[in-house]
Amino acid sequence: MRKGSELSQGSASSGKFKSVVKKVQLGNRFIKSVKQDVELHSLHAKMFNAKSVTSSLKTFATSVGMHTPIKEEEEVEDATPKQTNMEAVINLLNNCLGSGMLGVAFSIKKAGVVPSIFLMICSMLLNRSTLLLNLRTCLASGADPATADIGEKAFGKAGKMFTVLLFTLLGFFCMVSYVDASADAVGGILALVGREVDHTVLLVACWLFLLVPPTFMRSMKMIALLSLVAFVGGCVMLVCVMIYCGTHIAKSGFPAMGDVDWMPPSIGSFFQALPIFLLIFSIQAGGGVVLATLEDTREENVTKVTNWAFAIALTMDFLMGFSCYFVFLRETKGDVLNNMPSDNPLAIISRFALVDLVVLSYMIMAIPCKVSMIDMLFGKNEAQNEASAVEFYGFNIALNIAALLFALAVSDLALILSINGALVTNLVAFILPASFYLKVSTDLTGCQKLAGVLLGVFGMFSLVLCSSMIRAG
Repeated sequence: MRKGSELSQGSASSGKFKSVVKKVQLGNRFIKSVKQDVELHSLHAKMFNAKSVTSSLKTFATSVGMHTPIKEEEEVEDATPKQTNMEAVINLLNNCLGSGMLGVAFSIKKAGVVPSIFLMICSMLLNRSTLLLNLRTCLASGADPATADIGEKAFGKAGKMFTVLLFTLLGFFCMVSYVDASADAVGGILALVGREVDHTVLLVACWLFLLVPPTFMRSMKMIALLSLVAFVGGCVMLVCVMIYCGTHIAKSGFPAMGDVDWMPPSIGSFFQALPIFLLIFSIQAGGGVVLATLEDTREENVTKVTNWAFAIALTMDFLMGFSCYFVFLRETKGDVLNNMPSDNPLAIISRFALVDLVVLSYMIMAIPCKVSMIDMLFGKNEAQNEASAVEFYGFNIALNIAALLFALAVSDLALILSINGALVTNLVAFILPASFYLKVSTDLTGCQKLAGVLLGVFGMFSLVLCSSMIRAG
């Protein structure tokens, strides 16, 4: 009996021991799971530099036995200057506005009035949606939206290199268009005092003394200030052009219905205009850098900032394009300022305002080029000023020289805008965001998958048709 009692007690003790061990194992699994969640949310906090989130994560992590879950580097990164909502809106606008404003009236002439209204609204909505979609995809995958990390998350090293190439080309072609636009504006100003300067000499001089110096700045806070100056220049140019066109219509009357191309003259003409309409709202390359450095990175605030920026850009492009088209009609040029008399006071002010706009917008469009390429070449996030002085300034000089050489080779502003819109914009704004979204997201519904597929199909369809029309033209 005694032996049986001892066996019973031993069995009970063994059962209790196993129960305790099982509870300890379950506890360890819980702590391990919590650690993984903390590390993931820590990555998100680091990505958006959310100091309050990082602080709360430290408190929570300590309570579950993680004494140093988050390194102090997050606190150092939080010292990086962030942007207010107003600064972010202005920076986004300077990604949208610039020489593209000068080509809107030309695109209306090619596409017709009615299709142009539809295309401008659809382009704005599509580009806004894909910018936010790309940001959400980055968050879901733990990629830094200020760099091309999402390409690597989705398709490996090859995906990252391809994304870097496209981000660089989008900003680079805009830089090239600004070189041409600045030379045209300064040339018009010099013509007032009877000075005729060789176009090549003028282009190089504008590039060297006006465009290159601001690109050596690295602080987003200072860039935001200069963006405000550029935005004011764009507003002044818009007001002057509208006054000129409004005065002309008041004197001569609204053009006859038969003189206005309400519909596209041909299907080929329509698809020649489409790339420019797509391009003027395409800010996926630089927009990620701007939105990722907001002070308030809550989703509702990011959406609000994006909505304001795109709404203002649509209004300005709409007013600029249609006011010019209804005056110049079928004579509208790729750069509408060339339609205005060079000695007209409003034209003179517009050209000075254009110089201000393109000089500083050139600097803005250089940012995604530098951020993407420095990340690929040196593995450093220039959005956080991680590159060394040699790396930053060395690449900056090479980028500027490349923009000059391309501008010397291609001097047609409308052609540069069309190439950028047809080839690069369709890939950056539609095909890549759809591909990343479908590849990275794991819990998509059938409707969400269908939407992603349709977005990618639209991008490929537009890419093929627009590119063929440019070649044919």
